[in-house]
Amino acid sequence: MSFSGRSILPVIAIALLTGLSAFAGAAPIGAPATAFSLKDVRGNRANYSPHDGRITVIVFISTRCPMSNAFNARINSLYTEFSRRGVKFLVVNSNADESLDEVRHHAERMEYDFPVYKDENNVVADLFGAIATPDSIVLDEKGMLRYHGIIEDGANPQRSTKRPLRSAVEALIEHREVLEPVTHGRGCAIRRVKPLVH
Repeated sequence: MSFSGRSILPVIAIALLTGLSAFAGAAPIGAPATAFSLKDVRGNRANYSPHDGRITVIVFISTRCPMSNAFNARINSLYTEFSRRGVKFLVVNSNADESLDEVRHHAERMEYDFPVYKDENNVVADLFGAIATPDSIVLDEKGMLRYHGIIEDGANPQRSTKRPLRSAVEALIEHREVLEPVTHGRGCAIRRVKPLVH
């Protein structure tokens, strides 16, 4: 793994991460997810089905966003820990201005342990109402949306006091209610092919 601070670019375009009702069609907590398709960095299709029977974490990232890159190591750690417990991870780039080649080169440079997928035309970001990076989604074994929000409350891991993504995944593994299903934070706006419909 290579998560040097040198990979974090100068701060650019920081946008407020709003709630799940950010635009029409965004899925609310408790809504069932629909099947969707992503493209891996080699151009191969990868499909998600709500009938998969596994807890699924979707994390929206960016190659260029400094806030997103600040979480690279923590995303990798969460993947390593929870994938061993049967949790599926889909780490997704939805930015229209970040090409598949750029996503592949970034993933190779970061030496992620997880695959990264490209969300063409922002279909998956629109489905869940993701408007900034980083952002995270948790679906339960039945494909129901149980969490949407931040990974942690601090870009600096030493200053983080809340880890709601971890808490949500642990709650679902232990068949408990997710006590804080929606959280808000800051990140870089996802660059879309079309403007959002509010």
